Amino acid sequence: MSVSLIIATFNHARFLPVALESALAQTLDGVEVIVVDDGSTDDTPAVLSRYADRVRVIRQANRGLAAARNAGLAVARGAYVSFLDADDVVMPTKLAEQVALLEAAPTVGWTYCDVLIETVATSHEMRASERFGYGGRTLDGWLFSELIHGNFIPAIAPLIRRTALDSAGAFDDRLTALEDWDLWLRLSLVAEARYSPAVLVRYRVHPGGMSEDRSRMDRNRFRVLDKLCRTRAAAVEGLGAVGRRIIADTHNWLGKEAYARGDWTEARRRFAASLATVPWQRQAPMLLGLSLVRAGARIGTGAPTPGSR
Repeated sequence: MSVSLIIATFNHARFLPVALESALAQTLDGVEVIVVDDGSTDDTPAVLSRYADRVRVIRQANRGLAAARNAGLAVARGAYVSFLDADDVVMPTKLAEQVALLEAAPTVGWTYCDVLIETVATSHEMRASERFGYGGRTLDGWLFSELIHGNFIPAIAPLIRRTALDSAGAFDDRLTALEDWDLWLRLSLVAEARYSPAVLVRYRVHPGGMSEDRSRMDRNRFRVLDKLCRTRAAAVEGLGAVGRRIIADTHNWLGKEAYARGDWTEARRRFAASLATVPWQRQAPMLLGLSLVRAGARIGTGAPTPGSR
């Protein structure tokens, strides 16, 4: 198989046929379509039974999007890997065009295309290149310094060499959002990327799709950055003042979370680490001092101190 296309689905039976038809209509020969049913309770099994001779189906208890994609990766046989969500649509030439690009550029580990973002309720359409300001970004090469500021590559846009993906590692199934950004950050440290302006995927935003709850997204964003700062500290610090600011902001955000729940030990550790990274700050010294005062007051009253996480 040249390409494995992995489709993760959870209770999207009403959208799944369109996604499957688009996957099976690829002009590239030798595409392996893998569908991971992540514990659906709707008519998804019945829909998949109609495609039993054309796709490979994996069923598992509901574990989330990242775990579903990883289950597909575990059985994928393609030299290249791409992802499609069950409520989105891939254009017929997507995989053929992206394979041709990577075949012509052996040193490039992954490529991504432009995406048409459609809000189903209003029929409003916008390209990812417009929404994320591609005109002012570095889009080719080593993308870590660009991606560290936030994700601008939808999960359904890339085609990735399996060798590069194996080097970067799979999706982090502990994340409930931004699991694709986490992977792109790791991938951007091991492989160069190439952008194609062709619109090769339609991303459909609709009621019942993935929630973009702001607090949940923020929590996951800073957890991604925290993990990156711990495991790839040299890469982040290599960005100079920008990298140090990112590290300090991450410590500050997680410190405020700890402070809010009364974990003064963790709050103190985070604010101290932030100030060690960027000494001249306004709020962090005050919060560090308050954490010390609160911890002292708790010890003085004999109250138990919550453990750090």
